[in-house]
Amino acid sequence: MKILLIGNFTPPYEEENLYNLSLLEKLEAEGHKCSIINTSSNPSKDKRFVDTKSYFDFAFKLLRMCRGKDVIHFLTKGYLRLGLLKLMTSILVGKLFRAKSFITIHSELFSIQGQMRSPVGGRQTLFTAFTFADRIICSDKDTYNVAYMYMRKTNFELIPSFVHIPDHVRTQESPALKKLGSKRKIIIFSNVKFPSFLFEILKVMVSNYPLPSDVGLVISLSEKPSVKLQHVIEEAGKEFRDNFVFIESNDLQTTMSAFSRADIIIRPLSCDGMTFFEDFSISVKKTLHSGDYIYFPSGLLFVKEGETAEMCVCIINTILCVESGSVPDMKIEDSYTRIKSLYEK
Repeated sequence: MKILLIGNFTPPYEEENLYNLSLLEKLEAEGHKCSIINTSSNPSKDKRFVDTKSYFDFAFKLLRMCRGKDVIHFLTKGYLRLGLLKLMTSILVGKLFRAKSFITIHSELFSIQGQMRSPVGGRQTLFTAFTFADRIICSDKDTYNVAYMYMRKTNFELIPSFVHIPDHVRTQESPALKKLGSKRKIIIFSNVKFPSFLFEILKVMVSNYPLPSDVGLVISLSEKPSVKLQHVIEEAGKEFRDNFVFIESNDLQTTMSAFSRADIIIRPLSCDGMTFFEDFSISVKKTLHSGDYIYFPSGLLFVKEGETAEMCVCIINTILCVESGSVPDMKIEDSYTRIKSLYEK
C-alpha cells in the first residue's frame, strides 16, 4: 500500500511522536511505501519527512503528496484550531483522490476541549472531518466518549496508543542508561524546563524524598545549553546521583531505551510539538509492557493550585507501587495489527 502519514514526528520525544514513528517503522518493515508530512512546529532533520510552514504551505504539499495514495492517516491531539483545519482539509483532499482516510486522536486535552468547541467553527470542523473519514481511532476511552459526540456514522474505533520497541533497542541498552542497569523501576521526566511545574516536582522528588535503591530517574532536558539546569538538579539530589541520568530530548535511541524500561512517564502537555500550560500542569502516565509494545492504560493530569509539588510527588510514589491497569478492548490483536486490518478492509 501507498500510505501518507500526517502528524508530529520530531523531538522532543514523548508517546505521541514515538507512536507515530512506531507506526511508520512497522508499516515500512512490512514493505508498505510511506510518505510523511510533519505537522510539528519543530523542523525535522530526517529527509523522509516533509515540513510545513503555514496552512497554505501544508495544503499545497498535501495536494502534491496525496496523488496515488491508498491511505491518508492524520494523527493528532486534536485541540488546536489550525490543527483541526489541517485535519479537515486532509480528509476532504483524501476523498478527492479516492484514498481511504483515517484519523487518530491521541489522548491529551481533547476530552476537555472537545466539549468546549465553538458551535460555529470548531464543532463544524469536527463534524465535517468525522463524517467524511473512513475511521476515527481514539487512543483512550475518555477521548472516545467525547469524540462520539460528533458521530455521524458508525466509523469509530477504540485502539490504545502504543510505542513499539525494536529488537536492537531491547537487546542492546543505551550506554547512557547502563548506570541504571540494576534498577527495577524507572521514572521518566520528559522535556524538563526551568521554570516549570514539572521542574518543581522533580526538584522536590530528588531533594526531599529518599529514592529507593531500586528506582532510577531518567531526566530529559529540553533546554540548550542544559548544563546549568542539570547542575541544579544534581545539587538538589546530590545524595542520590547514582539513581538518575540525563539525556537530551532529541536522543531517539536513548529515549526508546528508557521507554522500554519505564514504569511512569511525567511530562508537560503538548500539541504539534509545542508545550502548553507548563507553569501549572503536567501529564503522568503509568505504562504497561506487553511483548515488544508499551501501552499507556492509565494516567493523571496534575493542575497546580497553590503549593502542590510535594503532594504530586506523594501521588507519583504511590502510583509507582501499584500494578498497571489492563489495556481496554485489546481482544486478541495488538494495536498495530488492528490498524493495519482497517487499512486493508
